[in-house]
Amino acid sequence: MSDTATAASGETGRAHLAMLGFAFLVSTSFPVGHAITHALDPALLTAVRFLLAAAIFAAIAVWRGRWHWPPLARLPVYLVIAVFLDVFFVTMFEALRLTSALNAGAVFTLLPAFTALAGLAILGQRISRLQVVCLGVGAAGALLVLFGDDLSRLLRLEFGPGERIYLVGVAAYAFYAPLMRLLNRGEALETFNFWILVTGAALLLVHARGPLVETDWSDLSPGVFAGIVYLAVFPTATSFFCATYASLRLPAGPVMAYTYLLPSFVLVETLLLGAPAPGIWSLAGVGVTTVATVLLQMRGSRARV
Repeated sequence: MSDTATAASGETGRAHLAMLGFAFLVSTSFPVGHAITHALDPALLTAVRFLLAAAIFAAIAVWRGRWHWPPLARLPVYLVIAVFLDVFFVTMFEALRLTSALNAGAVFTLLPAFTALAGLAILGQRISRLQVVCLGVGAAGALLVLFGDDLSRLLRLEFGPGERIYLVGVAAYAFYAPLMRLLNRGEALETFNFWILVTGAALLLVHARGPLVETDWSDLSPGVFAGIVYLAVFPTATSFFCATYASLRLPAGPVMAYTYLLPSFVLVETLLLGAPAPGIWSLAGVGVTTVATVLLQMRGSRARV
C-alpha cells in the first residue's frame, strides 16, 4: 500500500472515530438535559447554552485568525437559521420534561429522513433508493423504541405529548444543514456559527425575559451549572468540530448513519444512571436502528469504490 493510500486510510479511520464521538456526545445531551431541564425555563436554558458555546466559537475564530465583523445585510441570514435552532433546542428541553431521554433520542433518529426532505425542498438534493430504504428502517426502529411498551399505540401512531413537541423541533432542525449550505458565503464556520448562536440567544432572551428576571440564580445547584457548561462545551461545540471533520472526509451516507446509533448510546447511559431497563420491543428497536447504520455504511463504502 502506498504512503498516499495509507494516509487516506488513516484519515478515513479518524473520520469514523470523529463521528462515533459525535454520536456519543449528542446522545449525552438527552440524559443531561433531562436531569436539569426542570431547574430552568427551556428558552432561558437554551439561551445560556448558546452564549457559552458562542464564546467557544469566538475564541477559536480569534485563535485561528478567522474573526470578522459581518455586514449588517447578513443579519437576516443569522436570524433565519437561528429561529430553526431555537425551535429545536427549546422543544428538546420542553420534551425532556414530559418524556424519557431514550424516547427523545429515538425521535432524534428521524432527523435524517426530515433532512432528506428539507434538502430536496431547498437544494434539490436527491437520495438513492437504498438510502430511502435505510431511512425507512431507521424510522421503523425509532417507532419501536417509542412504542415498544404498548404496540397498540404503534398501530395508532399515538405519540405522547413530549414526543409530539420534540417531533416539531426535529423537523425544524432538519432545515439547519441545508440552510447553512445555501446561505453561507464563504465565512469561516466558527464565525458563522458564532453569529447564529448569538442571534439565537438574543431572540430567546427576549422571549424568556420574564423567567430571566424571576430566576434566582443563586438558588440553582452546582449540578445545574455543570450541566449547562457540559452541554455548551461537548454536545454543542465539540460535536460540531467532530461532524465538520468527518463531513469533509466521508460521503453523506456514512455520516448520516451515525445518527442511528443514538438510541443505543442513550440506552446504555440511562441504564448506567439507574433507569429501568426497557421492554423487549424497545430493545428490538435499538437493534433495528443499528441495522440502518450498517446499511448506510455499506452504501457509503460502495460510493467510495
